[in-house]
Amino acid sequence: MDKKQARISSYLSTLDHFGKMGKIHSVFKQSLNLMVNEHLINLSASGNFLSSFGAQLSQPVFQEIRPFCQQGNVVRLTQQSLLIYSQVGIKRLSFSDIKIVPLNIGAIEPNMATVMMLKEILTTKQLEKRLGLPGANRERMYFDFLQNPEMDDEKWLALVEYFVGRGKGLTPSGDDLLMGYLFILKLYQHKFYQVLELQLHKMSRFTTDVSWNYLSALLLGYVSSPFIELRNGLEEELPYNELNQLVEAILAIGHTSGSDSCYGLLLGVTALMENK
Repeated sequence: MDKKQARISSYLSTLDHFGKMGKIHSVFKQSLNLMVNEHLINLSASGNFLSSFGAQLSQPVFQEIRPFCQQGNVVRLTQQSLLIYSQVGIKRLSFSDIKIVPLNIGAIEPNMATVMMLKEILTTKQLEKRLGLPGANRERMYFDFLQNPEMDDEKWLALVEYFVGRGKGLTPSGDDLLMGYLFILKLYQHKFYQVLELQLHKMSRFTTDVSWNYLSALLLGYVSSPFIELRNGLEEELPYNELNQLVEAILAIGHTSGSDSCYGLLLGVTALMENK
């Protein structure tokens, strides 16, 4: 990627999608988050992962701006530029070309043979042993419910209240599991996806900023690039080995985030097969 180029999620389309002024929210080795009017924008160095609410810069450009990025620093945004104010100086970053990457899910018709193949792949990963959640009785009860859901608002609310914000890290395990699950239901327009969405809309105060931004994007139909690649692979009905590689790319996300998300995928495809 050229230094004057960037890639941006179609959820944003422009850097100033949420507003013209913001602050540095959090900084990591290969990414950082801006907070703009209570919404996050993830800026990352070039790689295989583009956040649903993110933009991807070249590695040299990211390393160039990182010394100016401390938590709380003010950032001014335009459609194609950033101005970062820091104690070590002011850093301007302008792009001549920002490529919009489509990260909207887009519903597809289920091919049950492909869905069964996905379930088989996920089952081989022994995901329950890799979760960031305990496998106690209450979790087991909710896992059973997600595989055989009912049209009961109170049960969905209790489940969402239990999982949202549960677990450690920037994206708690319970959130990741629900993300994977809702992704499948939304992708195939399963009849229960709107019931789950209705309850998730109430949960903004009960998890981390980063996780809520992922959930918010999903509620609007946007996910990060590894999930879009899986979505496209399912639509194209890729063979087992290629579909397995796409699952492995999701498993590689974070410490347990990938495993938690994939377990949500597994629960989702089971629900899909049991409630066609």
